[in-house]
Amino acid sequence: MEKDNKKTLESGWLKDLQIQSESTAFKPEEMVSCQKCGKSNPPTRLSCFYCSTELHVPAQHMHLAKLNLRKLENWEKGCSIIYLPVIEGRTEVDLRDIARQLSIDTEALRLICELKSPAPIVRLESAREAEAFTQNFAQSGLRFLIVSDEILLADKPPVRLRSLEFGGESLALVYFNTGEKKIVPYEELSLIVTGAVFESKIESVEKRKKKEIKVLRETETSSDEAVIDFYSAADPFGYRIPSKGFDFSCLGAEKGLLAAENMRKLVSKLRTFAPSARFVDDYLANKELLDTVWEIDRRKDFHGLQRTGFGRKDFTNVALSNNLQQFTKYSRLQRHLL
Repeated sequence: MEKDNKKTLESGWLKDLQIQSESTAFKPEEMVSCQKCGKSNPPTRLSCFYCSTELHVPAQHMHLAKLNLRKLENWEKGCSIIYLPVIEGRTEVDLRDIARQLSIDTEALRLICELKSPAPIVRLESAREAEAFTQNFAQSGLRFLIVSDEILLADKPPVRLRSLEFGGESLALVYFNTGEKKIVPYEELSLIVTGAVFESKIESVEKRKKKEIKVLRETETSSDEAVIDFYSAADPFGYRIPSKGFDFSCLGAEKGLLAAENMRKLVSKLRTFAPSARFVDDYLANKELLDTVWEIDRRKDFHGLQRTGFGRKDFTNVALSNNLQQFTKYSRLQRHLL
């Protein structure tokens, strides 16, 4: 063994190895001190490694910051980066750097950038991270907007309406639960958004034996409901008309037998009475791309052992999903962009 080591050293093979002359570590003056715990952090971090407090990274080091791309739960508060379409002409931009920093597929990002309406490209944990991203790509030729969940308030849906009453110069809104009536002048209607709410329910019966799970029976039901959101200039929360449970008597002689037909007629009538209101009807066309950033709500309820037959008990669970919050976010985004 000693002879082999001696032979290796005498061969001079170490002379051919490249020596790293530059230091890859950050200099002491480049480190960022946490104002809370006082410990030093590299400028690549936007929050303290030790206490998670937000760090004040100098502007010249902001391009070094690494985004926390953890997938947020729907109940967590965050900030969405919204892509704004180019108004005039088309800007040719290499999207690979942006897609690499966001860890998303370049093709998916390209599809979002080809949309004619604003859409989210990523949802981040904090406004600081969103600002770092927009600063890094401010010269890319693309336009971005930061919108926080506090602005969208998806957990507070628009007020549900029972019916409408079209007047000469105003619209009477009748609330669904209380029957309260509110008068809104036509000139105050600023936005109309159409879409649909989808719900899915999967009930499963399982047999469990040790670590093995066998699905004995599975039943799936789904439903969809057309909805109309509209906003007045003074109300950021808006109003919602669902196709189920709504009184279409406001259509008069135009009222049909099918709810879907009545919803189309109602949209047309609203647009006629409020021609200056912005109309958005591309939610369904953009939904597949929205799913990648604003995921639909999913939950699974376990009901434990339930009687499934004579003298027999099995485990049952119900998986539920819907896009209610997603559509509300999209609707409120249009309101925010007015």
